[in-house]
Amino acid sequence: MTVTWRSAVRYAFFVVASSWMVGLVVLAAMTLTSRGTSGLADIVGPAELVFPVVAFAGLTVARRVLPPLPRWGVILTDGALYVAILVGCEGVAAWAAGDDSPLDSAFVIAIFALFSLQLPAAWGLSAWRAQHLEVVIRRRPSAGPHTPGD
Repeated sequence: MTVTWRSAVRYAFFVVASSWMVGLVVLAAMTLTSRGTSGLADIVGPAELVFPVVAFAGLTVARRVLPPLPRWGVILTDGALYVAILVGCEGVAAWAAGDDSPLDSAFVIAIFALFSLQLPAAWGLSAWRAQHLEVVIRRRPSAGPHTPGD
């Protein structure tokens, strides 16, 4: 059994896009209250756009390749994958920017994603969308007619 491509793509797009937007809205609200409108241009740059693309691809492939799981299994698997992709993308971005400790910076961003409700939104949306995944039975290719005694 496997999850259909269409279902995996819809699931990944909804989880990644919605949770990322929740994080952006909270970040924009925090920026507006602390720095006013002058800091809004710094919220999303080219480096920040890499994460949603990689997360979308990762969750889509995970849902398609892994066997269908119960809801709690989807939440644990995809939640861990989402955090790993977030830490990986932020670590590479920090390393490319010349940070002395990119792993530390990546985990600080992950903690911030927890407090900006991006991670809780991803986990909740994953739980909700997991019940809408379409599962089909894979057909194994046959090697031709089978005769007794072969």
